[in-house]
Amino acid sequence: MSEIAATNPSPEKHFNAPSARSLRRAIEILGWVAVSILVITGLVAIFDRAGFLISASSMEFTDPIATFNPFDGRYVQFSLSSWAHLITGVIIFILGPVQFMPSMRKKSISLHRWSGRIWLSAGGLAALSGGFIGIFQPFMGIDGQGFNESMATAAFAFYTLFCMGKAYTTIRARNIRAHREWMIRSWALMLAIATERIMLGVLMSTTDIGVPVLFGTTFWMAGVVNIAASEIWINLTRTPGNGHRHWKDLDSKSLYEKTFKENTESLI
Repeated sequence: MSEIAATNPSPEKHFNAPSARSLRRAIEILGWVAVSILVITGLVAIFDRAGFLISASSMEFTDPIATFNPFDGRYVQFSLSSWAHLITGVIIFILGPVQFMPSMRKKSISLHRWSGRIWLSAGGLAALSGGFIGIFQPFMGIDGQGFNESMATAAFAFYTLFCMGKAYTTIRARNIRAHREWMIRSWALMLAIATERIMLGVLMSTTDIGVPVLFGTTFWMAGVVNIAASEIWINLTRTPGNGHRHWKDLDSKSLYEKTFKENTESLI
């Protein structure tokens, strides 16, 4: 039995292995760089769309689709849903990073809770308003290439709502580990729209494939990539035991104990 135990290290030892700590730290840095790029991309897209809607509101027309184009016209046609989606999008992109900063949570748990409530509420409204436009009014028509966009929007809008619902119910049940994991999934899905914009821009500039085909396809691609990234991060940072301890706290403790042991041994 002792030989089996020796060849199968405990989850605690595996989690605290130097290689695991280094990997988490490296991915954390890369992750924050990626999140920063996606947040900036998302905010730029939001303000660009808001500027377009403001300009459109000062014009006189009877048919927004004919006046502009099928893609832009639908935002004017459903301006209430568009503004709801844009305003909540700003809230999501600004408050999102704050929710995942341990230092902010430690300094003011009350601020963390209230910003989380606002973030989840904004996310729900964003998913519903964006889902309404994308599902029922795809710019290429629901009976054409737009069906791809419609189905992608439906799938990720409903899954986003599901993840946010789970994030809320798990924290109400004081299940901190599950709450953190569902919040990460929710955040990754909300960032997918920015990932989609980057993918769309890259493929438009490097291929001859038209936007009608690319738009829905990149929606699927972005959602899958972000979901995969969130699951990888969740598995790398899922702490042993009940999971209530944050991975950064365990890493700091393990590094401190290692340094203390090395310094003690050097004195002997």
